[in-house]
Amino acid sequence: MDQAFVSIVVPVYNTAEYVEECIQSILSQSYKNIEMILVNDGSTDGSDQICKKYKNLSNVQYIEKENAGVVEARKRGVEEARGEWIMFVDSDDYLLKDCVLELLSVSEGVDIVIGCHSRNKQLIKASDYYDREDYLFMLSSLRFPVVPWAKLFRTELFRRCQLSFAYNCPPWEDFLMNLALARINEKKIAVWRKPVYFYRIRMDSAIHGHSLDLDYYHSISKVADTIVADGLSQDKKRQAGIELRMKYYKIYLKKNGFQRNKHHPFVKEIIHLMNENRAIRLRDRLLLSVSNKRDFKMYLFLNKFINRIKNFYSCEGY
Repeated sequence: MDQAFVSIVVPVYNTAEYVEECIQSILSQSYKNIEMILVNDGSTDGSDQICKKYKNLSNVQYIEKENAGVVEARKRGVEEARGEWIMFVDSDDYLLKDCVLELLSVSEGVDIVIGCHSRNKQLIKASDYYDREDYLFMLSSLRFPVVPWAKLFRTELFRRCQLSFAYNCPPWEDFLMNLALARINEKKIAVWRKPVYFYRIRMDSAIHGHSLDLDYYHSISKVADTIVADGLSQDKKRQAGIELRMKYYKIYLKKNGFQRNKHHPFVKEIIHLMNENRAIRLRDRLLLSVSNKRDFKMYLFLNKFINRIKNFYSCEGY
């Protein structure tokens, strides 16, 4: 671990208010064998001037490019990376002091390490390690964080994965990148359950600027199916496909006034997968029938009730 060189890629676009804090959090890491790659993606708010103050440091690369989006910025950073490991940091977030050190501490024998961020609760009960198929299943069903940050990736994975930056479809390009890397990963993955990353929620950020329709979610689901293709057993692939689509459908309902469309191909596909899987899935079928906020609240109540029953029997050892 002591000799591992880590490249930290920071795409920068109009985050002048936050980018210096981000940069300082990287430079002040307790683990020092790192380089920071700042990729200015055509900022117009003075972010470039802040970044240029650091470009002469021996462990900093500064790159300027025309605005083409975060996928292209990350791709360029990875192309220039010299490290054995890749990390991504969004320029309006920052790393906790021991982030790199702690993630590297569990990196032996793996190509992917997953850490927690300050608002993440998905990994509280996670195991220390997952085999490659379990990780692919957990990721493709959105049970694991699909963000690119608070993670370590072996650089070789990007060299081998031609699809890692093939998808420019905000806001779900991060999910597809993680999925593509998980598909070619041949080793177990490691989990670090303590927070290592501060994630800042900004209502003007790119992720909050999208109101997506069922056509979009149908398309993304199909792409995800293609990526995992022969990486999962038929049962797991079908189960992951149902869970992914239902989570997308819940997001769609909340952002689109609970307007269901039972005739849409996306909804029909969900029902087909359930029937094919011979799954009753009462909660999911109730969600598919939601047409107003009251129905949605009833679904949430039922969901919480069923989870409590499951947790009770799990604790009792049934």
